[in-house]
Amino acid sequence: MEGTTRLQDFKGNILRVFASSDTINLDVSASSRMVVTGDNVGNVILLNMDGKELWNLRMHKKKVTHVALNPCCDWFLATASVDQTVKIWDLRQVRGKASFLYSLPHRHPVNAACFSPDGARLLTTDQKSEIRVYSASQWDCPLGLIPHPHRHFQHLTPIKAAWHPRYNVIVVGRYPDPNFKSCTPYEMRTIDVFDGNSGKMMCQLYDPESSGISSLNEFNPMGDTLASAMGE
Repeated sequence: MEGTTRLQDFKGNILRVFASSDTINLDVSASSRMVVTGDNVGNVILLNMDGKELWNLRMHKKKVTHVALNPCCDWFLATASVDQTVKIWDLRQVRGKASFLYSLPHRHPVNAACFSPDGARLLTTDQKSEIRVYSASQWDCPLGLIPHPHRHFQHLTPIKAAWHPRYNVIVVGRYPDPNFKSCTPYEMRTIDVFDGNSGKMMCQLYDPESSGISSLNEFNPMGDTLASAMGE
């Protein structure tokens, strides 16, 4: 919330501050020893593990909401923004804001862009009612569109869909919307599970003792446990 990208130990001691100017998200490549982060005005910053800034470029017109390095090709970067685009970059060839490999326009601001564990697909979540799946075979054309209610609310952590670490499965929190086409009366705030190939819903998870809106869902590395962060 204070806008810094920093390294801490488990006792809360600050070991290193990588960036301190309204940075709001980051990703790390352990093999290449790089940290990439985005800020509130559209800049993307690349640093080494010692905190040295390699470059700081304005890659989007507005706030960068998410940055993600491809897990199989860590020079391959995806950035998402409220300027309604997701852009894909080759870190070895970044020269400025026009040096992206692909620009993926969306109908609404975008909360997240996440590569699948095998690096072959990209999952995007907008701020209203659409999840998209892109494939490495054609990055600039969505493989599938999944209608889903997860509209943006300023006092709620933005909802972001996530991949299962071992299977082609997508999880995302549902924020029922009376204006959504398939909305039903008294619809619950579930965690929805989709087939990443067909886009069909596989199941919905609901805990009556935790009835908040699930904004962030993450599996453990084995994929047998799901952690959920909820807001009211």
